Amino acid sequence: MLPGNAILSVLDYLEGEVGLYLEDVTVGDNLAVNPNQIFPSASIIKIPILAALFKAAAEGKVDLNAKTTLKAENRVGGGGVLTELSIKLRPTVLDLATLMIIVSDNAATNELIDLVGMDQVNDLVRKLGLKQTVLQRKMMDRTAAKAGRDNFTSAQDMGLLLQLLAKGQVVNEEASTKIIDIMKKQQLRNKLPSQLPREVIVAHKTGDLDFLEHDVGIFFLPERTYILAILTDKLSSNAAGAQAIADVSRIVYETLREE
Repeated sequence: MLPGNAILSVLDYLEGEVGLYLEDVTVGDNLAVNPNQIFPSASIIKIPILAALFKAAAEGKVDLNAKTTLKAENRVGGGGVLTELSIKLRPTVLDLATLMIIVSDNAATNELIDLVGMDQVNDLVRKLGLKQTVLQRKMMDRTAAKAGRDNFTSAQDMGLLLQLLAKGQVVNEEASTKIIDIMKKQQLRNKLPSQLPREVIVAHKTGDLDFLEHDVGIFFLPERTYILAILTDKLSSNAAGAQAIADVSRIVYETLREE
């Protein structure tokens, strides 16, 4: 049984807005809190971008092993490392994809948006059945954000995307596996995995902005696989949001590992 009451007891103390989707993929049980509420996506929009990249690669439109030169306009701040490295560096497309996810590199993300195309990302999102998710701007494009062209998603959408990945149904089984393998290498571990034993395998992606904290992931236990997506906004502090996500994740893990 999913720990609904225990989850709600944590969320009741959280000042702000929250959307949550939990699914035990092994048996099909699910639990949701404000699943269709729309949130600024922050960096969890990078999962659909990654999916669109692998779709383009599967169709022969992109070579994941091709070397790239980072364009000056894409060398933005925020998360990541590429902006701090040599302009002579020539990472492969797959390198960019990996950096986009595991250290949330914004420069890598912007380069991949140019490569894949914003319309192609949104087209794939619609085909996958995600209803509240949209990519409308590059990372750190504050002018676009102020004009209302932000990136959005919901807990339900992220839960569905993770479910499709876990079932091998994003592009195809091979692409789904490769996407999950990249997500398993996530370096930003202060939320969903932070209170879990190190041996627990989690394929996840974080996102954060001022007073907003997200983390969405697939958890691989020996006897079961489950999905947990938690989105928060209008928090009293980022620390409070990160703590709530970590607390809920621990409760879910401790419940499901014992069943």
